Amino acid sequence: MPLEKKQLSMKDVQKFDPTPLYLYTAKDALNRVTVLKEANKDSYLIAGRYSSSTSDHRLYTPLNEEESKEIEKLVRIGRKDATISFL
Repeated sequence: MPLEKKQLSMKDVQKFDPTPLYLYTAKDALNRVTVLKEANKDSYLIAGRYSSSTSDHRLYTPLNEEESKEIEKLVRIGRKDATISFL
């Protein structure tokens, strides 16, 4: 069963810094995971793996629980007090 893509509206994309952070998991080192930093805040959104976009949304493939924990750990390195959320 294919994973359902998660949507991030283009309006919401504008709240984040224009340059995303890309991280990789040990399980899938070829496909990067997009992490967005909210502009002027120490808040991060782990969006998942970019899939495609429409005129209104960006679509991301969500991470499994193991990958989510791994990426959160990588984001926390050097950003101990950051607020981290998932799409």
